[in-house]
Amino acid sequence: MNKVIVIGLDGATFDLIKPFIAQGKLPTFKKLMDSSAFSELRSTVPPVTASAWSSFMTGKNPGAHGLFDFMQRREGSYDLAPVSVRDRDGKAVWDLIGDAGGKVIVMNVPVTWPPQPVNGLLVTGMLTPRNADNYTYPKELAEELRRAIGDYIVYSDEVYSKGRGEIFLQALKHSADQRVKAAEYLMQKYPWDFFMLVFPETDTVSHGLWSSYDPSHHEHDPAEAAKFHDGILEIYQHIDGLLNRLITNHESPVTVLLMSDHGHGPVRNFLYVNNYLAERGFLKFKRNLGSQLKRIAFELGITPRKIYQLLITIGLGKLRRTLDKRRGGRGLLKRFFLSFGDVDWSRTTAYSIGYIGEVHINLKGREPQGIVNPGEEYERVRDDVIKSLCELKLRPERSNAESKDGLPLVEYIWKKEEIYRGAHLAEAPDILFLPRNLETIAFGDFEFGSNKVIQPSFGVSSSHRMNGIFIASGAGVKNAGEFSGAQLPDLAPTILHLMGLPVPTDMDGRVLSEALADTRAVEFGGTSEGSTTTEGYSDEEEKEVMERLQDLGYIS
Repeated sequence: MNKVIVIGLDGATFDLIKPFIAQGKLPTFKKLMDSSAFSELRSTVPPVTASAWSSFMTGKNPGAHGLFDFMQRREGSYDLAPVSVRDRDGKAVWDLIGDAGGKVIVMNVPVTWPPQPVNGLLVTGMLTPRNADNYTYPKELAEELRRAIGDYIVYSDEVYSKGRGEIFLQALKHSADQRVKAAEYLMQKYPWDFFMLVFPETDTVSHGLWSSYDPSHHEHDPAEAAKFHDGILEIYQHIDGLLNRLITNHESPVTVLLMSDHGHGPVRNFLYVNNYLAERGFLKFKRNLGSQLKRIAFELGITPRKIYQLLITIGLGKLRRTLDKRRGGRGLLKRFFLSFGDVDWSRTTAYSIGYIGEVHINLKGREPQGIVNPGEEYERVRDDVIKSLCELKLRPERSNAESKDGLPLVEYIWKKEEIYRGAHLAEAPDILFLPRNLETIAFGDFEFGSNKVIQPSFGVSSSHRMNGIFIASGAGVKNAGEFSGAQLPDLAPTILHLMGLPVPTDMDGRVLSEALADTRAVEFGGTSEGSTTTEGYSDEEEKEVMERLQDLGYIS
């Protein structure tokens, strides 16, 4: 069985890597790309970590594996909860390798908590609760790592805010260092055929410091830029050195794959989709006194995001977490601010949840208080929502309000069956859209964090793009240079083929043969069907995960 190393760089983009290489700053990346096949890697719609990594590991589109965003509606409720591995349908590529007898070491891949048994070792990644002690398989591996390297850090807990830039960067470097120390220890001590490790730092630093890197960004602060213009480069350079340690000095030939789940680019606006749906009459609020008082406060601008913006401005971004813990967390928000608890579902036909452009129809028989009948009425409502979304305009210079004169804000829009297929199509958002150039985050904000429809972004200075990266080098790869057409679900079948294993017939991806030296025919066989049986988050663990998603700007 051929050995394969996969290094995931969350949110990495050639838009940064190529200029950094041209400046002579990333020697390991350059070495890999000079003797490789590489391509931009198209992400999922939407390009959100939870759905994207799940498509990578299963070789399936979101309609087949069932994860569409970080959050999902609880069954029988309009409350939302973070997803976990138990919500994913389909075996991961490392499970299929293990089924064939291959030994695996899997580290820090998002949406792998709670840890599942593998033929080898597993350390969970993003969406692991902050204080979880059950983040490895086998469970005793956590203590072994602690003895070997000290504290293992799934992801840095530090949040960028003014006055904390140096601390932020040092924390990211430290978490990456500890992860590589753990990787080196495990790779040397235990047998493996497939090794994978993900660095979340490339994503986190972009969210925090893009405005310092990009002088055209509306939050560009010359004083901060003077100190942190090279902050993103600093983290990429640090990881470049760590990559060199991971991919060299192996006894037998190894294939090395570098990839990211999505790209990154500047974010300039927030679009509050539920506010727009309410403005257009698709979403209605309750008429009771409590909800009406919250609406009055909402209209006056007394909102969670206004408070959080103030905390960021004065350098106290982390204070929100402390306040949430001491005062009842998200329950406090529901008590004092407008939320889904104030929506009159008996009069609501459409609502949004999710990070980038997802709209659900309040469908009878699916939603707990659905009012839209399947069939003709469902299609009519869906068409009306699409028409309304396509009428959203944005002034060319970036707007905090709608304009009749500007460009359409929505660049691409689909009905779900146009891009998804599979057993979970019925659960998918009914409408999906991508804002123009993905410079606007289209929040499905279930706590009505702002009273605006569109406003300039703040707190996070970059957001996800559809163009991730794929670089293949080493054993079994031809020096093909740059090619095109690679998509996230293609990686699982490509890995299996590289390792001499059959590709399950139910995978959506294809083997990227244009990158491979081996011209043998692809062998197909079996399926990747499978589900997990472990329980998900406790109430406290769920709260910790949602706090982390808030820190990264994925939910309000």
